[in-house]
Amino acid sequence: MKSFWCAIKSEVVKLRHTPIFLLHIIVPLLGGVLFAMYFHLYSGQQSITQRLNLILQATSAFFPLAISIAVSLGINLEEEGHFQALFVGMKSKSKLIIAKLILFLGIGAVAIVILFLPILFSVAVVDQELSISVLNTVLYSYVYIILGNIVTYIIHFWLSLKSGLGASVITGVLESLIVILFSNLPLKLVISWEYIPWAWAVNMCRQEILQFNTQLSTLQPNIIFKVIIITFVLLLVFCIWFEKWEGRKNYEE
Repeated sequence: MKSFWCAIKSEVVKLRHTPIFLLHIIVPLLGGVLFAMYFHLYSGQQSITQRLNLILQATSAFFPLAISIAVSLGINLEEEGHFQALFVGMKSKSKLIIAKLILFLGIGAVAIVILFLPILFSVAVVDQELSISVLNTVLYSYVYIILGNIVTYIIHFWLSLKSGLGASVITGVLESLIVILFSNLPLKLVISWEYIPWAWAVNMCRQEILQFNTQLSTLQPNIIFKVIIITFVLLLVFCIWFEKWEGRKNYEE
C-alpha cells in the first residue's frame, strides 16, 4: 500500500510540470460561469428543469473530449521517456497505471465540483431558493457523471498507450458526438442503454431530471450495479493487457 501511495505522489509531481492541473481548474470554472449566466438570462423563459437538463447534457457530452485530451497529455510524459518509468519501480506494472488512473479520476471529480458550484450559486440567487430536490438532483448527477466517466478514462488510457494522442482525441470527439446523439433520443427508444458506456452519464442524468418534478429524486441502484460490474470487468481486462504490454513497436526496436 505504501508503494501505491508513493506511485500516486510521483504522478502528482510529474503533472506539476504540465498544464493538466491548470486546465482542470480554468476550463470548468469558465464553464460554470457560462452556465450560471445562462441560468440568470433564461430564468424567465425556461423552467429550472429545462435549464438543469441542458447543463447536465452539455457536461456529459463535453467530458469524453476533455478526458481524451487530458489523458493524452499525461501519457505523453511517459512517451518522452519511452515509457521506461512504467516498466520499473514495482513488481506489478498495473499498480502504476491504476495509480495514474485514480489521480486523473480525482482531478476530474474536482473539475466537476468547480463546474457545478457556480450553477448551484446561480440557482440560489436567481430562483431565490436552493431546495433539497435541486441539491439531490445535482448531487446524484455528479455521481452519475463520475461513474460514467471511469470507463472513458480506461479506454483513453489504453488508446493513448497503444496508439498515441491522435487516436485518443479522435475517439474522444466521436464519443462526444455519440453522447449528443443519445441526449437527443427519447429514453424509451434507447434499448439497453445501460450496457453502452457513452450513454450512462447522460441518460442517468436525464432520468434524474424526469424524477425532479415529482420530488422523488433517488439513486438508480439497478443501473449503477450494471455500470460498476462492466467497469470492473473492463478495468481487469485493461490491467491484464498492461501487464503484458512492452511498449509500442517503434520503442521495441
